[in-house]
Amino acid sequence: MLKRKIVILILLILSTLLYFFSKNTNPKKQIVVYEKLPSIKFPTEKLNDGDIILRRGYGVDSTIALNFSEGEKRYSHAGIIRKKEDNIFVDHIIDDKEKGIDGIFEEPLANFLNGVSIWAIYRFPFSSEDKKDLINYIDKLKIKNIHFDIDFNLYDDAKMYCSEFVYKVINNSTPYKIKAEKIFAGERYVTISDLYENNNAYLIQRSHRKLNEREKIR
Repeated sequence: MLKRKIVILILLILSTLLYFFSKNTNPKKQIVVYEKLPSIKFPTEKLNDGDIILRRGYGVDSTIALNFSEGEKRYSHAGIIRKKEDNIFVDHIIDDKEKGIDGIFEEPLANFLNGVSIWAIYRFPFSSEDKKDLINYIDKLKIKNIHFDIDFNLYDDAKMYCSEFVYKVINNSTPYKIKAEKIFAGERYVTISDLYENNNAYLIQRSHRKLNEREKIR
């Protein structure tokens, strides 16, 4: 397992370096420019159970995660919104040795977004019953003591990485199916862009927009 982790890490780093090299040396390669929307406030009042929340970090792991996405390379971490009375939480899976957390972690929305300037909310058209099933499925996973998947093995349900967690929760508890589009070094992965660049997810709001892009925000 350790050998697999090292090989995957090396390949991820190489793919990230290759992405930056090709972007900087190929003048024909499209460069995506984003514009911050200072008037946009986080849409707390619009959130529903089951919404996908995305954020961007700037550490080494975050940079690798966002550049590993099959599509848009914008976000480095994902979680799922859940509401409890007047409070909003995020369920996500992390491996944070400083906090002593290795697995599914529920934290207040404000903590999840602390220090974050790039974020987005996407939604699937879940029914009320879908949302209940989704939350119940997450609670069942918590009982199983799922750990963070440092091997990034999509076929091992005892461990999950962040996009895998969202992917399996939605695919196993609702009628909607996310496709794991990334094939890398002969292995299949679900990347962060797979979670929202599909025929079912739609944008609620995000902190930035692409220049020359008019977005339909629901």
